[in-house]
Amino acid sequence: MRRRWLPYFLLSWFILSAVFLYSGRLQADEQDYYQQLRKGWVYLQRVFENLNAHYVDELKPYDVIKAGIEGMVGQLDPYTVFIEEEGQRRLQMITTGKYGGLGIEISRRNNKITVITPIENTPAKRAGIRAGDIIEAINGVAVSGKNVDEVSENLRGDIGTAVELTLNRPGMTGTFKVSLVRSEIIIEDVRYAGFLENGIAYISLTGFTEKAYTELRRAMLSLEKEQAVKGLVLDLRGNPGGLLESAVDIVSLFVPRGELVVFTKGFREREMKFHTSREPIFPTIPMAVLIDNGSASAAEIVAGALQDLDRAVIIGQSSFGKGLVQKIFEIDPALNAKLKITTAKYYIPSGRCIQKDHYGADSLQHKPTGYATRNGRSVYDQGGIYPDVHAENDSLYFVAQELIRRNAFFDFVVQYRSHEATLPSLPGLSDPVFLEFKNFVRGRQADLSYEGQTELKQLEKVLLHGRYDEQILQQVKQLQTELEQSRESQFRQSESQIREILRLELVDNYLGTKARDKAALDFDHPAHMAIDLLKNKRNYQQILAIKN
Repeated sequence: MRRRWLPYFLLSWFILSAVFLYSGRLQADEQDYYQQLRKGWVYLQRVFENLNAHYVDELKPYDVIKAGIEGMVGQLDPYTVFIEEEGQRRLQMITTGKYGGLGIEISRRNNKITVITPIENTPAKRAGIRAGDIIEAINGVAVSGKNVDEVSENLRGDIGTAVELTLNRPGMTGTFKVSLVRSEIIIEDVRYAGFLENGIAYISLTGFTEKAYTELRRAMLSLEKEQAVKGLVLDLRGNPGGLLESAVDIVSLFVPRGELVVFTKGFREREMKFHTSREPIFPTIPMAVLIDNGSASAAEIVAGALQDLDRAVIIGQSSFGKGLVQKIFEIDPALNAKLKITTAKYYIPSGRCIQKDHYGADSLQHKPTGYATRNGRSVYDQGGIYPDVHAENDSLYFVAQELIRRNAFFDFVVQYRSHEATLPSLPGLSDPVFLEFKNFVRGRQADLSYEGQTELKQLEKVLLHGRYDEQILQQVKQLQTELEQSRESQFRQSESQIREILRLELVDNYLGTKARDKAALDFDHPAHMAIDLLKNKRNYQQILAIKN
């Protein structure tokens, strides 16, 4: 019975071997290559035969073979992956920024599938679904025991199909049902666009789908109609990247047609160069680009090209360093199975490679290595993009971090809105709201850690298992008690941060994410550094080595 699976295995391995043969034909030592291939083939075949003949349970050949495929690609880089139907849908969503669904961002909070935010202009938002609503069932089937990905898959589906949600809302008795019809959900690449100060425009770009250029162009033209744009802050912080073509098109908004933006090279891939092919809309306005450790791939191409061409000042922290090109290869069209393979690396106009030596690792040092911008400025080649002006985000106090980690802000605002229909006065955050939050936190204080708690517990464990004087152990316990009692003073020390985070959470819940993004700019240190720089023409030109 078990032997019947062997032909399927041999067929699958034949296909994989064909891929190996194609990719390995150009190896320098061909004889050694074929010896390695034969050895691997024999071992894998005999291992499977023995497992199939002797394993305690009946094997599922596909699961075993798939594990072998994933192990094979797992030896390479994190971006070379085997993609099946479910992964294909996610890939399509990342590429197009569109999917069929309800427009709900969900997460697991307090062991419940919870709505984090309903997206604007979607079925969920129009149906009155709120942040904090708990999803109990989808089409009558309970979601208890399912993970977030499984629930998300059930919420998505073909446009025009109906779905019924059973929800539980804090502050209400019992559950209620909402019937919705799935529609095309468009994930916007331009998250927010507005003016920071008179004439200083700000645009937050969070993705590089096929519509990123159109959205950014539309946002810029809309701002220009509102008032003359004298400077632009382009925020690429946390942008994970996307399509190479979109990155090139976005650079073309700011530099002349025909400029080299990026080129790719690989061991088996010929060099390909990508130039701007559109006329720029804003070729001369002063620009600052914000980046951080979460800016990756296409975001790094844009930041790096604008830096190399001396078109913008880069402000923030070193970027992620993801400079690998992937291509999709068909494995089985009938089952929608594909292989995404890294085939080349990205290089920006100065010749620098964006990819870090170790995937996702931070560069320990940044030193000029002979690369220069168009105006002759020395730039760094350690992987990623190193900013012209370094700017750290404000660090959070331990108490604020702990309150975020425990979802205290989110849970409080959900509870607050259950008895307050309108947004409270927010400048500085009104004291009655803050006092209510303090009482809310006191009510769950036992769930909150205090600074140093983890370290002291580890020390206590060491003392309990070692030959130490009882007096030392008592001193540690006394210190634990004193630190626990100091929670109130730690809270007071963090008060300004806590008030600001609470203010943003309230704005988000009542008014939506765009309103939150706008409010967050009031205390955004790197954004304010960009404003000051764009207003100081002399300093701006000096950084870019622009000669008058």
